[in-house]
Amino acid sequence: MNYAALIALLAALAFSLPFLVNLAEQAGITRNTGVITTLTAAVLVLAFIVIRGRMQRRQAIEARIEAIGRQRQAAPLDPESFFMHGDHLGDLLLTAGRPREALAAFTAYRQVAQQAGRDVTAVSQAIATLEARLHEEGGHASL
Repeated sequence: MNYAALIALLAALAFSLPFLVNLAEQAGITRNTGVITTLTAAVLVLAFIVIRGRMQRRQAIEARIEAIGRQRQAAPLDPESFFMHGDHLGDLLLTAGRPREALAAFTAYRQVAQQAGRDVTAVSQAIATLEARLHEEGGHASL
């Protein structure tokens, strides 16, 4: 479920609260009005927490991507500049839903790692897998 769907759910629940309370009172279920109100409020709070958590996680990933980008600019020929706290720039870009940029990052890493004399077998396999995935999705990867 994406952010727009969660926000739509939150809005729907917020507007349905008065309707549910009114419906319960018309049905003569005054005792359950508190239960319905409490459950609806709990769902609203839970939706808020989920949305906030997802937003914070996404912001943290974007901040790490930017930090690695600055690292790359400072040391463009260092293979370690593609990593921060054990995470590769390409993996973070994939997590952020940016597969084309991830492919470019993996390709650049492969070139820098080859120049540094490192084994690039795993990276080459990851690139091939990502290119195949992009090709299947209709986005022809041309790098």
